[in-house]
Amino acid sequence: MFGLDDYRAKAIAGAKRAAAELEPRGLEVIVTGSLARGDFGIGSDVDFVVIGCPRHLKYAIEGIVEDALGGIPFDVIYKEEIPLSRLPRFVDGAVRALDLA
Repeated sequence: MFGLDDYRAKAIAGAKRAAAELEPRGLEVIVTGSLARGDFGIGSDVDFVVIGCPRHLKYAIEGIVEDALGGIPFDVIYKEEIPLSRLPRFVDGAVRALDLA
């Protein structure tokens, strides 16, 4: 069983793997929520915001993220689908996935 540090490290490594596969396809991937804030816990999921996503890639993105995270729960949110009034909630404090530490 994973401890908190192992779980967080697995989440960060998975987020970076997903971003490394998605960014060459012209997508920007940021992480928001608890992983970006630093209060990621055993019950947390990884929240991705994908910027500039062409429609035909949406299903592929979720498969790539699922494979990269190896069982860690996640949400994929597409920036263009977020109402402007709620956008700050998702992007303020977000971290580029490849820059997670």
